[in-house]
Amino acid sequence: MENSQLNKIKISNPLKNRFSKITEDLFWARIPLPFRLDHVNVYAINSNDGLVIIDTGIDNRLTRKCWEEIIENLSPSISLSKIIISHHHPDHIGASKYLSNKLNLEVFAPKVELQRVKKLMSLTDNEYSRLMTLNYKEFGLNKKLIDRVKIQGNNFKKMVKHLPKINSIENPIIIETKHGIWKGRFDTGHSPSQLSLYDEERKIYLCFDFLLPRISPNISVGIDDNENNVLEEYLKYLNQIKKMDENWSVFPGHEYPYKNPSKRAVSLIKHHINRLDTLLKVISKQPINVSEATEVLFGKIKNDHDIFFASCEAKSHLNYLINKEKIMKKLKHKDVETKYIKRN
Repeated sequence: MENSQLNKIKISNPLKNRFSKITEDLFWARIPLPFRLDHVNVYAINSNDGLVIIDTGIDNRLTRKCWEEIIENLSPSISLSKIIISHHHPDHIGASKYLSNKLNLEVFAPKVELQRVKKLMSLTDNEYSRLMTLNYKEFGLNKKLIDRVKIQGNNFKKMVKHLPKINSIENPIIIETKHGIWKGRFDTGHSPSQLSLYDEERKIYLCFDFLLPRISPNISVGIDDNENNVLEEYLKYLNQIKKMDENWSVFPGHEYPYKNPSKRAVSLIKHHINRLDTLLKVISKQPINVSEATEVLFGKIKNDHDIFFASCEAKSHLNYLINKEKIMKKLKHKDVETKYIKRN
């Protein structure tokens, strides 16, 4: 796709509640979110088998209203094929049951992402709160926050509510259109196995949440597996993206399209290396817990929603340093709070 084609797209303001054309076979729309990151980009590829809708937004009244208007604005000549979910996070999978029922379409998602969402949805309010409480105690977060998560219930389920029957994607898919071939890839980092799509000949990359143009994607441990070295997997992904040249056009799951993914990948690698260096310098002077590491990396955070993501991301950076044998754990109180110290 030529620069002039990308520049024609209203990048900061896609058409309201309808799919805006990017290329002859690729369309996008923007669904509002009730967070600081206030929207999610959803896409559609007009394949040889019909329109493939990718991602849905969370399940709330505003999302449903937006989809109703998007559907009303679809050309009557367009047939519909399926719904694909890039990864399991609520802003991408949340409204999948609603949309599947409304359009009578099958839903597909990567196998690992599907396993993940089923596990999170299966947790009762008590089980979810217990996992959050155990993590926050280990992190050394304050008692008032811990008391709040004890009674919050399954926050994940509140944004998704119900899942449709979802078909498992076990191998990267291929979507053929009259104008090109879209290939899939699975990557680990922001989520365990996100499916992204790219057209090699036209150099178009639907990166969804792994390569955002302005902010760093959240790279967090899971509440049921907080020892996972997820940052190392994400850095491997970024080093692969460095091979893509400046002529590639990138379409993310949030914010706006841009060009030159390699430059963005290099910037994100530097960003995380700087964070790791900052943590190592602090830990070389004194032991710290996850709560203190969170403040080192993100400053003081008052919002419970942001504390969750920031603390889980701080933990992923500490895990990386442990795996590189730069630091080690020192248990302050059994099963309560973990401190991190520099390895001799």
